[in-house]
Amino acid sequence: MATSYHMLLRGQRRAAIVVGVVTGLLLCLAYPPLGWYAFAVLGYVPLLAWLELAQPSWRRGLLAGWVAGLVLHAIVYKFLAFTVVEMSGMPWAVGWGLVLLHAAGMALHQGLFAALTAWTRRDVGVLLRSAEIAALFALCEFLPPWLFRWYLGNAFFRAPLWIQAADIIGVIGVSALAIAVAYLIASAWIRKQTLPVIFAVALATVWAGYGAVRLHQIESQVPTATWRAAMVQQNATLAEKKALAAERRVVVLDRLIAMSTAAQASGRLQGTEVLIWPEGAFPFFWVSDDVGPEAPKVRTKANQWLLNSKRRVLEFSTKLPMPLLMGTLRRFDPVWKQEARNSAIVIDHGVQNWGYDKQILLAFGEYLPGTRLFPALKEAIPGVSNFDEGTTSGLVQLGRAKVLVNICYEALFSQFLLDQAKDAQVLVNLTNDVWFGPQPAADLHLMVQHARAVELRRPLVRSTVSGVSAYVDAAGIFRNETQVGKAETVVIDVPLADLASPYRWWGDAPLCLLSLGTLAALVVFGWRRRGTVTAATP
Repeated sequence: MATSYHMLLRGQRRAAIVVGVVTGLLLCLAYPPLGWYAFAVLGYVPLLAWLELAQPSWRRGLLAGWVAGLVLHAIVYKFLAFTVVEMSGMPWAVGWGLVLLHAAGMALHQGLFAALTAWTRRDVGVLLRSAEIAALFALCEFLPPWLFRWYLGNAFFRAPLWIQAADIIGVIGVSALAIAVAYLIASAWIRKQTLPVIFAVALATVWAGYGAVRLHQIESQVPTATWRAAMVQQNATLAEKKALAAERRVVVLDRLIAMSTAAQASGRLQGTEVLIWPEGAFPFFWVSDDVGPEAPKVRTKANQWLLNSKRRVLEFSTKLPMPLLMGTLRRFDPVWKQEARNSAIVIDHGVQNWGYDKQILLAFGEYLPGTRLFPALKEAIPGVSNFDEGTTSGLVQLGRAKVLVNICYEALFSQFLLDQAKDAQVLVNLTNDVWFGPQPAADLHLMVQHARAVELRRPLVRSTVSGVSAYVDAAGIFRNETQVGKAETVVIDVPLADLASPYRWWGDAPLCLLSLGTLAALVVFGWRRRGTVTAATP
């Protein structure tokens, strides 16, 4: 008897691993470089069908979901090995080890979802069960750990019809819709019944129908004005960005000035209201105005390369009929005792008149966690910076548009942009993806930023160092995008319109309440189950 029981357990363990691997591989198809978004739904069908058919314990469910997440994150985020090797000089074995460590942590979301799905299994109607599973999935997507915030719903970033619901329920809500449809398909497959199929078709029809209505409404909206902007993608290389020698770094600035000058001379910038250079466009620290040749008595660490480059940018801006929005690192004290900040500044006719400092920093890239408690950890890992976060708003008036400037990683956080956007008409993101190597990292980063345009119903203008620079309209449709690894100057015309977005009013509050309600229901469910088991025990 005991031998048969252990054989059954081993069989379930093997099945959990196999199901997890299959699910993880299918989910990978939904994301770049392939981007077959239908697998955001179909990918979860094997896992959900197995949970329904095999009725495993929550531990086996945890294993299956965790393996699925491990496979998914290890494949999608394999580019992190390149980043670790190139930026920190560590061996490839360490790089791949960190990829697996990151994947193992991120896979806890899928593991927890599968465990809860197995644990809460009960005999209820298929429609109610699909709603429960959608709520469970939303709960798991809200929970940490997160290094890069991305969700199942992000897979629909190139499927405008299916992403429109994000303006009501956010991208996590789109994830919940996808998992509900996936469960209904799995249930139909297992039960061999037509009712789940009807429910799946009905839910998908409502989902797509809302998308079609919103697309038509947005397309029919008459803009109040058109905002013209130009972006310069200088295609800086990783070697240029990493170079310590000033003469190798300054070529990045040379290229930006040359490309901008050529665009102006050709007449392409006519009518442009802002010229945008991406994150880190200025290859040195941008220092305060009291540091420079005009103030020789100020003791400073700024060298002549830095000061001359700053002077060149200021002089170049005097030749522009529009302001220059530029990404740079900033130093606020002459001798650099304070930490640097990752910033964006506006220069208009030779005068810097606005600045914004990045508020949400990337762990292990822009700061090392724990350094505030243990300052000795700073500089412990080569390639990890020690930036300080900003506190001021990124709102700025640029021509006819009120713009919310955000930098790179910040656009992954829907609540942050929701809080910051206020009356902004355009979202402008400055990004540098050089550190992540070739594709598909650039498309993945664009994918997770894209949802902000739909949630807030504000156009997203994304300026990058090496691609993908893009203009995404308020419907989430790509109107312009550049190639990775190509130097390009792009001029875009952005319609300005005040489009309604319920998400701007309530954000993730409804889903948060649903998740909290689900959590409370789980506690009650667990307590009642415990009481039932206790009562049944002689």
